[in-house]
Amino acid sequence: METELVKELIDELEAEINNGGFDQFFFNSAGDKAADIISALSSIGAEHTANIVRAACAKFPGGMPPKDRDARQEVLEQVSPDSDAFEEEDQAFLEYKDDLSGLVANYVG
Repeated sequence: METELVKELIDELEAEINNGGFDQFFFNSAGDKAADIISALSSIGAEHTANIVRAACAKFPGGMPPKDRDARQEVLEQVSPDSDAFEEEDQAFLEYKDDLSGLVANYVG
């Protein structure tokens, strides 16, 4: 995966989660790229964080959120009607067990 794309995807993920958690991530356009973000995290060696994103995605029917934003927002209302379905994943992400900025810096080189 292209280094600049990896950095962009991970930056988008962090911005959304730090601002409003996985509910916000999936509601906004960043959620279109959930599968690519998992790949980007794996590319830099952030498997712990990739697994958190996988766990959040697994709450959607079929194990991944729809790529289409409108369709995803409709399903999100069923998956997380009170915007609390991803609390465990939010907390796990915010622990930052993977040093994302350091891993990205090493990957981008």
